[in-house]
Amino acid sequence: MEVDETPETTEQVSRPVNLETDFGPIEIPPAPESVASYEVNGPRLMISKIVNENFKSYAGVQTLGPFHKSFTSIVGPNGSGKSNVIDSMLFVFGFRANKIRSKKISVLIHDSENHKNLDFCTVGVHFQKIIDTGDGENDYTVVPGSEFVVSRTAHRDNSSYYTVDGKRKTYKEVATILRRSGIDLDHNRFLILQVNFLMDQIFVYLIIAEIRGE
Repeated sequence: MEVDETPETTEQVSRPVNLETDFGPIEIPPAPESVASYEVNGPRLMISKIVNENFKSYAGVQTLGPFHKSFTSIVGPNGSGKSNVIDSMLFVFGFRANKIRSKKISVLIHDSENHKNLDFCTVGVHFQKIIDTGDGENDYTVVPGSEFVVSRTAHRDNSSYYTVDGKRKTYKEVATILRRSGIDLDHNRFLILQVNFLMDQIFVYLIIAEIRGE
């Protein structure tokens, strides 16, 4: 079917769109505030320490910390338990056992020659809100009443439960409390895990090749 292209038709098709007259008033709402945002000079959340009890390679109660307000590095030889620090955080933040390099949650309970048949393991992550007062390691003040502890305990029967400051909570309640403090468990951006070792190697080779001009 052919359509005659009259001047009227051409003008109607080619005229620019007027948003106000063609669609009425359009109101663009402001962008939502990021759950991880905070005031530059305002309080911010930090992890002060992690307390592990019978978790993986940690027999008994072992305290990791106090942590630096901005950067903490955990170093050591292979097999010394560095990865278990991240695993303890994954455990508290509700990751499944297979994400913590285990087949089931009861495997996370410490088991060694000197510590047999332990019934449970617990990890507590201690949070506090601080206000920076300078660039030094101790140049900050803790916001009064801002400290809280999120813990998770697992038993041999593969059951587990959460507590906040010693009071039992559901995972949903824990997620809500952390989200209000800027940690979003549903859209995880606060834990960057190690990627596949082969991919790491390939990435390094590509960088070397680029430097050499290959």
